[in-house]
Amino acid sequence: MRFLASFQGRRGEIVIMEDLDTGARSYYEDGVFQSHATADGISSFSYVHVMARLLRRCSNVLLLGCAAGSLATMLSRQGKHVTLVDDNAVSFDIARQFFNLPDDVACVVEDFHAFLSRGPTCFDGIGIDIGAAAIRFDEEFDLHTCREIRARLAPGGRIAMNMVAEHDIDAVPDRILAMLAGDDLRGWIYDRPGERNRNAVLSVVPEKRPCAGVLHDTGAVHVEKIEWKMRRQRLHIADLPDAKRFVARQVNQQHI
Repeated sequence: MRFLASFQGRRGEIVIMEDLDTGARSYYEDGVFQSHATADGISSFSYVHVMARLLRRCSNVLLLGCAAGSLATMLSRQGKHVTLVDDNAVSFDIARQFFNLPDDVACVVEDFHAFLSRGPTCFDGIGIDIGAAAIRFDEEFDLHTCREIRARLAPGGRIAMNMVAEHDIDAVPDRILAMLAGDDLRGWIYDRPGERNRNAVLSVVPEKRPCAGVLHDTGAVHVEKIEWKMRRQRLHIADLPDAKRFVARQVNQQHI
């Protein structure tokens, strides 16, 4: 490995390294390994390819979270219009300089909560890949945030979200999935049972079942080989007490 560059970001130092044998580049933020991709921007992470396949039917995609920008790069090269949101401005510069993020990707420097709360623009695909050492997904993606994400989803649209599942009985992925799916969409999880602190990809779709596969060794790109297991959501919006209280408050406010 050789050192390429370092930058100061909002959440700590960002370091870019390169594998001398393969040319693949790694993106570390505050010591956390966040991205691994070719210099041309194609990810080596299996979950990124799962998300790209889940969003392949979309034409206008909102992505929350940049890092090396690999998902944005892959979707843009499929001819999709991509809007990429991150509050860490330097990530966009790094993605363009070291991971070949296309110029036609619209980059928005803003906290994703603030972005979701303003403007009426809707997207037929929403991808969420926000990671940090201290992130608490149950706090970042509460009912209010999930409803704001849903408000940006066009009719017939779909959502793909990467998050960390701590263990097999971690209920947080299913709670977030239930809030994103609501009572009109269907939720599925691509998971790796038995592993601790693993990536899990949430899929919210209008059809009965999502269709996605994992791309391995695509051209000169080596993609990590992972055996993904797909399962249905275990919770629904009606199962969540806070969702019931939220709906009750909305109804009461309408009668005031």
